[in-house]
Amino acid sequence: MPIYLDHNAGAPLRPEAAEAISRFVAEQMGNPSSVHRAGQRARRMLELARSQVAAIVGADAGQIVLTSGGTESNNLAIFGAVTASTRRRRIVSSEIEHSSILPVIEVSA
Repeated sequence: MPIYLDHNAGAPLRPEAAEAISRFVAEQMGNPSSVHRAGQRARRMLELARSQVAAIVGADAGQIVLTSGGTESNNLAIFGAVTASTRRRRIVSSEIEHSSILPVIEVSA
C-alpha cells in the first residue's frame, strides 16, 4: 500500500465519507439557500451534518461554521480574531505561511 504524505492540498477521504457524499449527490442535489423543495431538502441535510459535527466536538450546532476550503477558513479565522476584540492585537507570522494567509494579514494590519 502506498504511503501518502502530501496532506497539504488534500487528504484521502474515509470510505464512509465518500459513500455519504456520493449518496447525497445522487439523491439530494439542491442549493441549500433556495426555497424550492430540493433546496429545502439540501438545507435539512446540511443542518443534519452541522449537528453531527457539533455532537462529535461537543459544541452547539450554531457554533459550527462550514467553509468551502482552507483559504476561506483561514480568512474567517484571521478576520474573526482581528475583529473579536476592541483592543489592538498583533498578528505574528513568517514568510513561510501559506499563500492564503499573508495577504489577509497584510490587510488586517
